[in-house]
Amino acid sequence: MLLDVVFECCGQQDAVFQAVDLLKPGGKLVFIGIPPELDNWLLPVDKLRRKEICIQNVRRQNHCTQKALDMIDNKEINVDEMVTHRLAFEDTKEAFELVAEYKDGVMKAMIEV
Repeated sequence: MLLDVVFECCGQQDAVFQAVDLLKPGGKLVFIGIPPELDNWLLPVDKLRRKEICIQNVRRQNHCTQKALDMIDNKEINVDEMVTHRLAFEDTKEAFELVAEYKDGVMKAMIEV
């Protein structure tokens, strides 16, 4: 199933390529993640052009944190699907390493207290 909008939030190059592949013709790619190099993405320009993809950049946490929290609280969006890993409190160091190194397909790791 192809999507109308894809949010790239992790800042990884592979996610950019996946995002473009996931988009419908005329879709929108929203960049939120910050690449490690801080300046450069490689973009599949031919696919972007053929699919007529729109690109939007978002500056993270620019007066949007409360609105997002309210949407979660009001059950307007379900963030449970974002959690890919759950680790015990005593595995906190491992959880941070997992996320920092983008290991094992992690999207969000939760530390259970």
